[in-house]
Amino acid sequence: MARWGLRGKSLFALAASCLFALLIIVVMGGFFIQKGQEYSAENYATSFTQLNYQRILTPVSREVALAERFANSTIVKSWLQRPDDPALETAWLEETQGYLDTFQNHAMFIVNDGTLNYYFADQESALSRIPKYTLSQQKNADSWYFAMRETNTPFNINVNYDEVLKVMKVWINFQVRDHGRFIGLAGTGFSLELFIKQFAENPVPGVTPFILNADGTIEIHQNEKLIAYNAQNGDASLGSIYSLLDDDESKQTVQAALASAQQSDGNVVTVPVMQDGHKQLMSFVYFPLLDWFVVTNVDLASVSVFDSSLVLPAVSVFVLMLVILLIVFGFVVERLLIAPIRQLQRSAKNIASGSYDVTLATGGNDEIGELGKTFNKMAQQVRNHTQELEHKVQARTAELELAHAKVLEAHRKIGASIDYASLIQKSILPDRQMRQFLGEEHSVIWRPRDVVGGDFYVFHPTDDGCVLGIVDCAGHGVPGALMTMLIRAAIDYAIARVGIADPAALLSSIDDTLRSMLNEDMSANKVATNADVGLVYVPKKGDFMRFSGAKIALYGSNGKVLIKHNSGRRALGDRRRGHYENTELPMSGWTYYMTTDGFLDQSGGDKNFGFGNQRFETLIKDNAALSLKEQAASFEFALDEYMGDQPQRDDITLLSFRFDANNNAQ
Repeated sequence: MARWGLRGKSLFALAASCLFALLIIVVMGGFFIQKGQEYSAENYATSFTQLNYQRILTPVSREVALAERFANSTIVKSWLQRPDDPALETAWLEETQGYLDTFQNHAMFIVNDGTLNYYFADQESALSRIPKYTLSQQKNADSWYFAMRETNTPFNINVNYDEVLKVMKVWINFQVRDHGRFIGLAGTGFSLELFIKQFAENPVPGVTPFILNADGTIEIHQNEKLIAYNAQNGDASLGSIYSLLDDDESKQTVQAALASAQQSDGNVVTVPVMQDGHKQLMSFVYFPLLDWFVVTNVDLASVSVFDSSLVLPAVSVFVLMLVILLIVFGFVVERLLIAPIRQLQRSAKNIASGSYDVTLATGGNDEIGELGKTFNKMAQQVRNHTQELEHKVQARTAELELAHAKVLEAHRKIGASIDYASLIQKSILPDRQMRQFLGEEHSVIWRPRDVVGGDFYVFHPTDDGCVLGIVDCAGHGVPGALMTMLIRAAIDYAIARVGIADPAALLSSIDDTLRSMLNEDMSANKVATNADVGLVYVPKKGDFMRFSGAKIALYGSNGKVLIKHNSGRRALGDRRRGHYENTELPMSGWTYYMTTDGFLDQSGGDKNFGFGNQRFETLIKDNAALSLKEQAASFEFALDEYMGDQPQRDDITLLSFRFDANNNAQ
């Protein structure tokens, strides 16, 4: 007679139960669930798409209409052609302020094609006759304007992150033409974050609304990685809806649905597609005003939008049969499988607790009996190997402790070396000389990111005057500190050669010296060896000083106005040599500031943006009446408050000083 083993007994009981349950599920539940899911999902997708269409129609139509009126304003057109006319400028400011108050986010922009000046105002930036910046065809960030200028389309709408203004907006751009001649661009922008929050957020799992342009490119989506910013200037396949689909058939289906939606006069077109390996639904409605499609993507595997009453009878029957099945199956398994396994479990627990002398009873002729015999052999092997393993663990532990002690000693030596390097680096800083010569008329903030850093400041007096400034070497930490020693040596050598009276010539000499110190093959591609430098020469006689900089600007304030004196655009040691010029500046009544980019680029705030030039200039204006020592404390407090919990990204140096004819002569 054939013997039924443990595997045969369990497989027979399990197979019978699964077949019976599967038959009930397929016959009674599968049909209702599938059809109900698809029917409910299609109805929900249609109504939800219509809702989103109406939700964006009113506000966007209003913003487009206002932007068109703004671009066609007679005063705006006249001012763009005669921007130097004071009367037109006043009228333009009054006209624009009215539109600025009416736009949704109180934001507007206008570009004068003749001067390429870009004017911008919003809630944080007041309307002004002074442009925000000037566009350039050489800047990739300005390519949107020159592309729009070459088209005959009266307006377009795009989602764009403006790198200059540091804002993310949905921009409405209208061409301004006078008798057919292009004279500028005007429009408005509203917050993309607010737009996504109002439109794209959806509490129903598996339902994803988004927006396409006429080419099928995704303009707005919950997943920002799928959005193709400025898609009208890029590859249409980037960020396209077709990239979300699995096969060519689905792509052709969607293409036909888009064409049908354009002809359906606001009606929703819903089609099935293959996406992420399973069937999903997509609903489309055409928004002719913006040439957009409002889309709803319904994942049938995740969504639950149908009425449960459709499947409640089937579920009730299935649950009842399942309970009966489980009772019968449990009784059979208990008798055939569980009782023998419990005996094996008790013996295994004894082995796990360290009692290796336990012997398992080996009765029975099935697999469990064979398992008991094997288990007893395993326990004997464990007893034999345990003692040997303990000896090996003790030996290995001793080796690890020795290795750990060596690592700690190496770490201690490295830390001590870096601390000593910090003392050496601090020794080249001219704090004592600056206190002796400048007294309370200077302040320095020097905060390396690590123990040592790539920033330092210089001060060199002579019989004719003095030169002072700051240096930002490439890198930070130990590499940056090594570069400071090279740059300091190059500065001393250059001063000995050309003197201090001509900062521009001194920068060029430092550049030559630095290049001669470094191997061109090593510095060209493998390591950064450049440095940003700002130098000021102050003569003993006279009321004018000279400034020249390599990517470090000089800010001057007399307590009422703030002036930024720009520097050369190339750093010392850059691949291409820079051109540096001197700027004559008054001393009496002025306080001057120089800072490395570590201060300006430090991230923080609510949006984790850099500190920025505008915030730095405002900080100078707000503290202009204080002494330089108090100003330095205020600057450090403002920086720390802005940083919050963010780590310091780079070395920071800020030098402030003031001279007048009397204290300079002293």
